[in-house]
Amino acid sequence: MTSDLRRAAQLYRDFREAAPKRARRVSIATPKALARMGVLEFVGYMTTHAGKPALYVHHFAPGSRPSLYAGAQRNQLALYGGRFTVTGRGITDLDARGREVDYTPPYVTITRTQWLRFQALARRGRPRKT
Repeated sequence: MTSDLRRAAQLYRDFREAAPKRARRVSIATPKALARMGVLEFVGYMTTHAGKPALYVHHFAPGSRPSLYAGAQRNQLALYGGRFTVTGRGITDLDARGREVDYTPPYVTITRTQWLRFQALARRGRPRKT
């Protein structure tokens, strides 16, 4: 097993708290040109943690935010720049000196269930909390 594969397997174990069932090399076609879409404020993804589905939403701290780029072909998105690393805790923001940053965004992310409840209440004409 190559060192890259070993490191990827260790990162998987640290983050998912489970041993990977399989491993494989992935070939990535790197486009010769990318279109910059903008700055990524946050990223959300579904995974499993301790055997249960989990939604993770990471809000990037100012200065840590990468740019989002797209290739001309389908399935080509890339993050570039920013100051972050990926550890067993997930995506971790870094300051200019490479130290971890704890960041709480100035807004709240709600779940799909919360949003659907809000919409249902709004349709019924109930007062909304602000």
